[in-house]
Amino acid sequence: MTNQIQLWPEGEIFTREVQIPTKYEPLPVLMTYTVPPFDVVVEMWQNKDPDKAYPLFRQFIVDWDQQDKLTDDILMSFLVGYPGTDKAIFAGWCEHMKDALAANNEAFAMVSSAIN
Repeated sequence: MTNQIQLWPEGEIFTREVQIPTKYEPLPVLMTYTVPPFDVVVEMWQNKDPDKAYPLFRQFIVDWDQQDKLTDDILMSFLVGYPGTDKAIFAGWCEHMKDALAANNEAFAMVSSAIN
């Protein structure tokens, strides 16, 4: 790993609070995410195969504060039991990435566009 700024921060780990919709009131969950390779993001965006959806989605999530270790069984039960959970979780990742990409882009603004 290098200390250089990269436009796409692959491997970065970050935490955000997400409001999981439940039957009564939203459940605040502290999600720990990672930034997968850009190809994974593109594949998830273009995916139309339901069998690939969960394995792709899971590559964005490291852990959460609802149990000692986030297991697939528990995550799937939340996804099935509370519609909109997937959107809420992924929205947290997207919000962070908007800010991170904008900041990283600013760092590259100083790079000369002249061709030598």
